[in-house]
Amino acid sequence: RERKFSAVELARAFCDRLEKLGPRLNALSLPLRDKALAKARNVDDEIRRDRLRGPLQGVPCAVKDLLSVAISPTTWGARPYATQRFDFDATVIRKLDRAGAVLTGKLAMVELAGAGGYRYPSASLTGPGLNPWDLTRWSGGSSSGSGSAVAAGLTAFALGSETWGSILTPAAFCGVTGLRPTYGLVSRYGAMPLSWTMDKIGPMCRSAEDCGHVLQAISGGDSNDSTSAGKAF
Repeated sequence: RERKFSAVELARAFCDRLEKLGPRLNALSLPLRDKALAKARNVDDEIRRDRLRGPLQGVPCAVKDLLSVAISPTTWGARPYATQRFDFDATVIRKLDRAGAVLTGKLAMVELAGAGGYRYPSASLTGPGLNPWDLTRWSGGSSSGSGSAVAAGLTAFALGSETWGSILTPAAFCGVTGLRPTYGLVSRYGAMPLSWTMDKIGPMCRSAEDCGHVLQAISGGDSNDSTSAGKAF
């Protein structure tokens, strides 16, 4: 808003960083540069017209590749699903879009969110998630790309999913803040199901305050998710 930089400049900088360093960490599943720059141009136009949406407006983000982004591949981290596509956005993607966040890419994950177990960190379509603080170590799972990308500054924040530790483990391993929301607080519509009674989607950020801003944007009721609690943060 102070015109120190534009949303397009910010999006381009984060896209450059994600595309350059993401593959080195096995963290990037799919870059979405064109989509990001189009959204950023729209944000700049909104700000010029004083249409302010909140703290996430113009902020680059990325999401775990178990979330559907319309038309784009959604691989679930597994080779048999490398070309899988859906024709709709997951609810959390739509909510981030309404908040003005700029989606720059989809992030790597352990295949099928660890349904096969965690004995093999290399079990991912992109290879084992590498910890940016020590490339000889694992970034954790199953939201491995989300943990690596936030820790390395490849994105301002990311979404991960947790059934039994898949947000908190990579957050702990990579030294970022992960928030596992209460079951039903965030819609899972458009996400790969692992355990119907345990799956949750939440933010991975650089601070607890940032997690609060993201949770506020993605929480709330959803008629497409029968387990939705209908509550917001």
